[in-house]
Amino acid sequence: MHIRKPAKPTLFRKFKLLFISMASFFTLTIFSLILFFSISSAARHHSPDSSTSPSISLQIRGACKASRDPPTCESVLTDSGNLPSDLTTSLIIQSAVKVSSKNNDKAKEMVQAIIDASTGNNQNRTDAGKVCMEVLGYAEYRVGLTGQAVMNGGYKSARAWMSSVMVYQYDCWSALKYVNGTSQVSKTMSFINSLIGYSSNALGMMVNFDLYGGDTGSWTVPKTERDGFWEGSGSGGSGQVKGGVPTGLKPDVTVCKEGGCDYKMVQEAVNAAPENEQTRKFVIWIKSGLYEEKVRVGLEKKNVVFLGDGIGKTVITGSLSVGLVGVTTYETATVGVGGDGFMASGITFQNTAGPGSPSCSIPIRQ
Repeated sequence: MHIRKPAKPTLFRKFKLLFISMASFFTLTIFSLILFFSISSAARHHSPDSSTSPSISLQIRGACKASRDPPTCESVLTDSGNLPSDLTTSLIIQSAVKVSSKNNDKAKEMVQAIIDASTGNNQNRTDAGKVCMEVLGYAEYRVGLTGQAVMNGGYKSARAWMSSVMVYQYDCWSALKYVNGTSQVSKTMSFINSLIGYSSNALGMMVNFDLYGGDTGSWTVPKTERDGFWEGSGSGGSGQVKGGVPTGLKPDVTVCKEGGCDYKMVQEAVNAAPENEQTRKFVIWIKSGLYEEKVRVGLEKKNVVFLGDGIGKTVITGSLSVGLVGVTTYETATVGVGGDGFMASGITFQNTAGPGSPSCSIPIRQ
């Protein structure tokens, strides 16, 4: 006879298993809650003060409204390590300038590596690298002037310097564009493209601060002439820049080809100019004649003035072109100027390379 086993023990085991499962669940739940509050407490004790972080983020976000790429602007500034605890709009701008400066130095290291790798086996790439190093050196100097101007509240001067910084950095990128045949050059170009963006961020903030002040509520991406915007030069509202070579300047040295002057070549007179003169102008009177030479006014030669005897009478001419081996467009300039405060009047600069041979007469590197 078949005897059926009682069902009670089986039911008891089911209840026992259910009780164990529920006990485990509650244990895990309690453990998770304890862990959660422990982590939260640790975060409050070891992370930056929660009362300051949101305000810093809001200030950076407000300043980066002046950027053409706000997310990158916010990220770069936050990660830069240049932000003080007592953050102000002016200090944010100074930090943005430091980001440009730091990365400009990094770009120089990368370009130097290109020169080292190319010397002796690729002349064009070596020459492009040297052009890059020169203009990035100018950028380094101008970004330093920018930082000083911002700290002193001279935002119009800062805007001028920072604009030139962007031009130099673009010149470097452009020089590499024609020798972009290696991953090393490509990587460097990509980095410099980002660098130009960092400089643009700083410039955009300066423009907004100059126009609207430190309250970022009105800040936006700066408009340009392409947008139909022309900024006035002052309270007069004319929007025209007043300047020009002052009258009555007395020459410090003279140049003439026939003799009887201090120098026969323009470059010799430039070399005689004092270095890093901050205020006084060094006036070179270049008398009538055709001067066939390549002239360079270096960064250290400040406030140099060329006075000629009239357009078409005093002529400095050259014929360098890109068609020549190892010559870039940048290097074809008959007269190249890097020093601050350069002026010229009554003189002709020309390049006779002719059509079909890319060249230029005078790049002003200021």
